[in-house]
Amino acid sequence: MKKRDALHRFLIDPIVGVFVGIFWIFFKILPLKWATKTAGFLGGVIAPWMKRRNKIAYRNLSIAFPNKTDAEKKEIIKKMWIHFAKFFAEMPHTKEWISDADVEGKEYLKSLRDDDVGGFVCSAHFGNWEFASTYVAQHYFQLHPVYRPANNPWLEKLMFKKRAGVHIPKGSGGARIMLDLLKNGEHIAILCDQRLREGIAVPFFGKMAMTPSAMVSIAIKMRLPIVMGCARRLPDGRFKMTVEALPMSQSDNMELAVYETVANMNKVLERWITETPEQWMWIHRRFDKSEYKDL
Repeated sequence: MKKRDALHRFLIDPIVGVFVGIFWIFFKILPLKWATKTAGFLGGVIAPWMKRRNKIAYRNLSIAFPNKTDAEKKEIIKKMWIHFAKFFAEMPHTKEWISDADVEGKEYLKSLRDDDVGGFVCSAHFGNWEFASTYVAQHYFQLHPVYRPANNPWLEKLMFKKRAGVHIPKGSGGARIMLDLLKNGEHIAILCDQRLREGIAVPFFGKMAMTPSAMVSIAIKMRLPIVMGCARRLPDGRFKMTVEALPMSQSDNMELAVYETVANMNKVLERWITETPEQWMWIHRRFDKSEYKDL
């Protein structure tokens, strides 16, 4: 986590924290249905004002979907902001949205629960990943998230500190914690769609992109399973959770096995995103820095 300067620590961070906290309480008071409707409306209103983030999103969409028109890309960006505004409004209503879900691939979760070894559940900043992790924890087994704290400690305390499980810091500091948990038959949750310097470059929407690989290396060495899971928002407001096994490379060459398995992981993410592009967070600088040098 970046060290915050005095301006952020004593002025900007508290103001943002209080502002977000007010909305958190507001959405918590509202019934879930009205909370998501209200948030969706607000997301549509703020979308045009997020100019810098929209430029990044537009560039990413141009890489991923070069054949889409300018109007189609802008529509996806607007729907993305609406989707993630709804995501924020849903967070105070965990018990309600967990109770009404359609789940495909339960057999993979049952297998992870009953195989007496640890394993990984990989997701992305797609749909409602908090729904996915909470559902698994409530119905199958505890998940321990690999986790980067929010830069703003006020938001960290409000939105993320209540997550169950052991919070595993990203980087070398969390490696020992992760290994100890896995050896004890525990399960690790990881969001696999961000660019990491310590990852490896594999194809993602036709471009080489640095992608997390430590999970795959550990899984191959320890012979542990990896499943992919996402919770996609349906038009009626419910969620459909999809769980599938990650195709693992059969190569005896460790380096090649890791590369092929990470590439398979990106192929699954590509398929999810292509099916419902407005539910992925396009505002990350996912590709090489050179793709964004003019932004």
